[in-house]
Amino acid sequence: MQTTSIKTRLLTEISAHLINEHYCHIPGFSELISYQQEEVETFKRQWDNLVLDQNFKNYTHRERRILRYHYHPGAANPLQINLDNAYQSSVTYDIEYQKGANQLSYAEQTFIDHPMMQRIIATDIGILGKNLVTGCHYSIDIHQFRVKAFSGKESPTTSGIHQDGQDWIFMHFIQGHNIEPVISEVHLTENEAPPLLQTTMGRFLETLAINDRQLYHRAGNVRQFSPEIAAFRDLLLVTFRQHTE
Repeated sequence: MQTTSIKTRLLTEISAHLINEHYCHIPGFSELISYQQEEVETFKRQWDNLVLDQNFKNYTHRERRILRYHYHPGAANPLQINLDNAYQSSVTYDIEYQKGANQLSYAEQTFIDHPMMQRIIATDIGILGKNLVTGCHYSIDIHQFRVKAFSGKESPTTSGIHQDGQDWIFMHFIQGHNIEPVISEVHLTENEAPPLLQTTMGRFLETLAINDRQLYHRAGNVRQFSPEIAAFRDLLLVTFRQHTE
């Protein structure tokens, strides 16, 4: 584990890279937080009871739950839970899916209360630092994703090169099982072109952070390594969006 001074320096370096380049790949994100190995195992198990995403079932086999917060930097109690499970994206995707509000299953209490989850939120907020303006109101939406592939069929991870209508997105890798490498990319535009970054995330909490207003991203399909065994890839997505009202 890193000492406090080293963690502070790493946070400063990561934050500067994210602000200057509009994205940052953080292979050692787990080194920024303190935890016991038992906590890692119980945290990973929080992905075992997700619910099929009905709005996207014709496009991919993706299971998910949502956890939401209102965040007010500088307030006495800046983080307040938001129990609204109707997720309405501000963008549309050029794929086969059901548009409009998505009535998602809310996160289980064991996930909400898990110390790993609380430390991840705090670290993401710490990385954004002063870019989260005191006195403003932000929505923090946290998605648990499990993309499955079985019977020889591939399951798309994302809807191609896209933006999600957020300000900042943190993509935290949790685990994979029987999967071929899934390549994550960061792009300057929505057009096919050599990416700014191309990487395969495989470490627990390996993270890709991106300014979703400035850049685009995508990830490859989930494919089985062994055709006899079902495959899955678990991801934790944490997004920040400032309210304009």
